[in-house]
Amino acid sequence: MPEQECLKFGEFVLDPATASLARAGATLPLRPKSFDVLLYLARNPGRVVSKDELMERVWPDVTVTDNSLVQCISDVRAVLAADAPEILKTVPRRGYLFAAKVAEVERHVTVPVPQPVEPEVPVPRPSWRRPRLAHVGFAVAAVMAAVAGLSLWSHDWRAREQSSSVAAWPEPAAQTTRVSIAMLPFVTLGDRPQDDYFARGLTEDVISALGRFPGLSVRSANAVLPYLDKSGEPTEVGRELGVRYLAAGTIRQSTDRVRVSIQLADTRTGSLLWADHYDRDPAGIFVIQDDITRRIAGALAVRLTQAEQARVAAKPPETFEAYDFVLRGRNHLSRLTRSATSEARLMFEQAVAADRNYAAAYLGLGTVDLRMIHHGWTPDPVAALERAQAHAYKAIALDEFNPEGHALLGRIFARRLEYDRAADALRRAMALNPSDPANQAGLGDALLWNGDTKGAIAALEAADRSDPQISTQDLFNLGTAYFLSGDLTSAAQVFERASARNEGNAFIQAMLAAIYQESARPGDARRAMLEMRRLNPLFDIDRFGSLLRNPDHRGKIVLALQKASAP
Repeated sequence: MPEQECLKFGEFVLDPATASLARAGATLPLRPKSFDVLLYLARNPGRVVSKDELMERVWPDVTVTDNSLVQCISDVRAVLAADAPEILKTVPRRGYLFAAKVAEVERHVTVPVPQPVEPEVPVPRPSWRRPRLAHVGFAVAAVMAAVAGLSLWSHDWRAREQSSSVAAWPEPAAQTTRVSIAMLPFVTLGDRPQDDYFARGLTEDVISALGRFPGLSVRSANAVLPYLDKSGEPTEVGRELGVRYLAAGTIRQSTDRVRVSIQLADTRTGSLLWADHYDRDPAGIFVIQDDITRRIAGALAVRLTQAEQARVAAKPPETFEAYDFVLRGRNHLSRLTRSATSEARLMFEQAVAADRNYAAAYLGLGTVDLRMIHHGWTPDPVAALERAQAHAYKAIALDEFNPEGHALLGRIFARRLEYDRAADALRRAMALNPSDPANQAGLGDALLWNGDTKGAIAALEAADRSDPQISTQDLFNLGTAYFLSGDLTSAAQVFERASARNEGNAFIQAMLAAIYQESARPGDARRAMLEMRRLNPLFDIDRFGSLLRNPDHRGKIVLALQKASAP
């Protein structure tokens, strides 16, 4: 075959000129040498290619071990995902067989993923200690709203008369800043408390969909979750969350119907900007989601380019059953136990069985594998990580513009200690959803371990502003970045926050000891060191910080701990 012709096999296209692999128009990430291996095999379909031949062609004049080839083959199979067994076969003691039919095609052109959109105006930081809201019966008020058309919040709202038939896309004003908004958790109505998982899932999906609009700054699901059982004036809630606009809704399910009510308010004036009601069969929930997000964006005059419109439209599943299984799986994942994680896997597997082309189902499976590795719940972490990577690639192949797929891939690369690739994947996720604090935190983590403390602080601070409930691990990484940059005051404040959350963590106490030592607080350093030894008598100071790529960073932490532990 000509050297520079594009090669097509199944839904895949190989472009030698750009060293890229695409599926259904979506470019798939593949390391250069892994691409070279795949390209050579595709140019030699239908025959067994030996390991020696592959290594000679891909690594000419370079001596490498079989492990290099094995890793490339693993990368290729991960990208091909579910199609790998049919396309690339291992012939024992002989080599590899590319079994797919290969054809020459015209050059495939891909559209690059845009760079992250940064806010032009900083988002106010919410208070860590929110004032208690008056319990005025949010659910009762919601019922009244659904029945009588009243506000979901207070009757004192200065509601502006507005017909639900108003066009969803008014002529927008020029967009110069990101508009801040929070979507409060949907309230479940009726006598079916088992449907709470559905309301939570719908909330998360609407938040995720709104986050794809570059002109919106959206509070995370974690940030709004405390308001599920609370109520208050929109002005009050908006001030606490640091947002200009606030949306809230209710959902009622029956066997054959799903009813959703939604309202959007201006938190500065208390006025109602838009409200609507939906009554559909369960399969219509995807239409409801799409309409809600686009109507909210339209009411806030958020302008979208044609390319942005394509990116914000999430690909729905083919069946409601698959979606329901995914929501159930996510609900199980909200509980950090081994049994709940195993239940989540079963749900996601059933989602795949119901719809093999549903990206969210594969994302769920990849997340399960990654959690099993993190907690030591799997006997074969290497195989679990390979599965997770394959699931991530599969999800991206099915929905290139799904930010969660790139975020999952970033976390997998970080687990492999491939921090550069992790950062690239997470930047892509942030470009697709600049509002998600998990993406911001993940990028910060990867940059920290790779030695970029300045970049890590910027990303982790953004996550902290967006989500006051970011994980203790993310707080740990933010505090470490402050320490390595020389900002000991901020480092101490962050680690003291982390310690208040998790008093039994020896690693937090170790970092506090190092910080106090460098801050000329020897007494506090000694107390933190003793607490660390009490929690973990086998703590190895010399190995602490081994994940840090920069040797100077590792040395700085170790030296401070050695000083703190000295008699």
